[in-house]
Amino acid sequence: MAISNSTKIGVVLAVGILGGLTSNLLSLLLLAVAGLLIAWGQNPQGTEAFFESLPYGNYSSKAFSRLSAILS
Repeated sequence: MAISNSTKIGVVLAVGILGGLTSNLLSLLLLAVAGLLIAWGQNPQGTEAFFESLPYGNYSSKAFSRLSAILS
């Protein structure tokens, strides 16, 4: 099974955050972003559907699409 770029970046980000916990709030935020990138890499359609079901979901979905384009 091939691992997508979003999943790889999410795993690297999660390991980096867990390795250097300098700021609790920043590390929690980056760990949440890493988890979302991992989930998005595994199931993009399901993750986008989850974002769109949230309040202001279209904005967060667009933001993660732009983040994914930047990281790719």
